Amino acid sequence: MTFNSFYFKPTLLAILLFAFLAFNSCKKTEKETPKLSFQSEISVEEGTDVQQFAVLSLQLSNEYDQDVIVLYQTSDGTAKAGEDYEAITDGKLVFTPGETSKEVKIALKNDDVYESDETFSLIVTKVTNANLVTSQCLLTILNDDLFVPELVLPDRMRFVENVTTVTTKLTIKLSSATTVPVQVKWCTLEGSAKAGTDFVASTNNSLTFNPGEIQKQIQIELIDNAIFEMDRAFSVHFSDIQNATFVPKEILVIISDDDTYTPEIVDDGPITPESYPGFELVWSDEFSGTEINTNNWGYDIGAGGWGNNELQTYTSASTNSFVDDGKLNIIATKQYNNYRSARLLSKDKKIFTYGRIDFRAKLPIGQGIWPALWMLGNNISQVSWPRCGEIDIMEYLGHEPKTTHGTLHYNNSGHRYQGDSYNLSGAQNFNDNFHIFSLVWSEYGIKWYVDYNLFFELTDDEVAFEAFRLPQFFIMNVAVGGNWPGYPDETTVFPQTMHVDYVRVFKPIE
Repeated sequence: MTFNSFYFKPTLLAILLFAFLAFNSCKKTEKETPKLSFQSEISVEEGTDVQQFAVLSLQLSNEYDQDVIVLYQTSDGTAKAGEDYEAITDGKLVFTPGETSKEVKIALKNDDVYESDETFSLIVTKVTNANLVTSQCLLTILNDDLFVPELVLPDRMRFVENVTTVTTKLTIKLSSATTVPVQVKWCTLEGSAKAGTDFVASTNNSLTFNPGEIQKQIQIELIDNAIFEMDRAFSVHFSDIQNATFVPKEILVIISDDDTYTPEIVDDGPITPESYPGFELVWSDEFSGTEINTNNWGYDIGAGGWGNNELQTYTSASTNSFVDDGKLNIIATKQYNNYRSARLLSKDKKIFTYGRIDFRAKLPIGQGIWPALWMLGNNISQVSWPRCGEIDIMEYLGHEPKTTHGTLHYNNSGHRYQGDSYNLSGAQNFNDNFHIFSLVWSEYGIKWYVDYNLFFELTDDEVAFEAFRLPQFFIMNVAVGGNWPGYPDETTVFPQTMHVDYVRVFKPIE
C-alpha cells in the first residue's frame, strides 16, 4: 500500500506537466497592430538636366502578419501639377507581412527658369491594418536655377520733332539688379520715319548694365526738316542679350510733327497749295465742271430727323446742290415751313485711310443752320454707328459764326466722343470768307486745323482707335435744326449756302 502510493505521485505530476506544455505550445501568438508614420515636411532641389524625385519614406512601427495597404494622392500648393511635378491621384502602397519600410517617389518637372521655392502636399487618404500617425507631408521644391533678370522695354515712345536736331532718350530697365554685367545689342530700323531725314541712324550699338544697375538710357538724334507733315515712326530693335532675358520686340518711336505752314491769302481768304513737300496728291474734287461728279458723290435723300431731330428733307434737286463757278453749292431752303437741303457722300466711291485732307469752304449763317464736312467708316452698313467711327473735320452752328468744331466719335462699350473748337479772331466770321479746314490723319493719331492752326489732336493710345485704321468716306451737308444747334427762328434768313471750293487728299511719298 505504501509502495503503490509512492509510485503514483510522480506519474500524476508528469501528466500535468505534459498537459501544460502541450496547451501552451498550441496557443497562437497575437501581433500588435503597427503604427504608420512618415515625415511631415521634406525638401528637394528642382534640378535642371537630371530627373529629380521627391522621395518620402513610410515606416511601420513593427512587423505585421497581414498586408498593410496605404492609399494616397498629391495636392497642389504654390507648386502646380503638370508644371512643377507629376500628379498622383490614386496612389497605392502595400506592406506585405514582415515589411516595415516603403518609399513613395514623386517625379519633379525641372527647368532652367529662376523662380521662388514652391510647395505641394502628399496626403494619405486611407490605411488598412495600421494606425495612421500623420496624414500628410508638405513637400518643398527648392529652386536651384540661377537668377536671370528680364529686360523691360516700353512698347512705344513719342517725341516732338522740335525746331533743331534734338537728342531723344529712351529709358531701358532690368527687372532686378544682378551680380554680373548684362549686355544687349540695339539698332534703329526705318518705318514711315526715314534715316537721314527724320532721325540719325544708329547701328551695332551695345548697352551694358553693370552689376547693381537696373536702369540705363540710349540716345537717338531726331532731325527737324521744317516740313509740315504727318506724324511718323521708326523702331529700336534689340538682340543678342547676355545674362538676362527679354520678350523679343521693338520700341516704336513716334515723331510728332510740330512744323507750321503759312498759307497764301487771296481776296476771298486763304488757299492751300496743290502739292506739299513729301506728299503727293492722290485725289481731289475741284468742282470745276458744270455738274456734280457722280463718280465721286452720291446723295442721302429723305427726312426723318437723321438721328438728331433735324427738320430738313435731303434732296438731289439742283435747287439744293449744284456746281457753279468752280464751287460746290449746298443750299438749305425754306418754303411754307418745309426745309430742304442736300447731303452728298462719297461712300463706296472715294474712300481713304490716312493722309492729309484739305477742305476750302465758306459757311452759311443763322440760328438753326448746321453745316458739316465730315467722314464715316465705309463699313457702316456692316457694323453700324458708332462702331464704324466718325471724324468731324468741321462742324459749325450758324448762330456762333466765329466758331467751328472738330470731333471724333467712336465705340468703347458704347458711344464716346472727344472734340474741341476753334475761334476766329478779329471782326470776320466764317460766313465772310473761305477758310481751310484740314485733317492730318496717321496711324498714330489725328490732328485738326483751321487755316493751318492746330486746335485739337488725339493720339491712337488716347481713344479706341480700331475704327480709324479702316477706310472712311466723305460727307458734306447743311442740316436745318436739331438737338445741338436748336431750330430756326425769326432771325434766320433763307436760303443759306455752304460753298465748297475743293477737297484734296494727300499721301506721304513712300
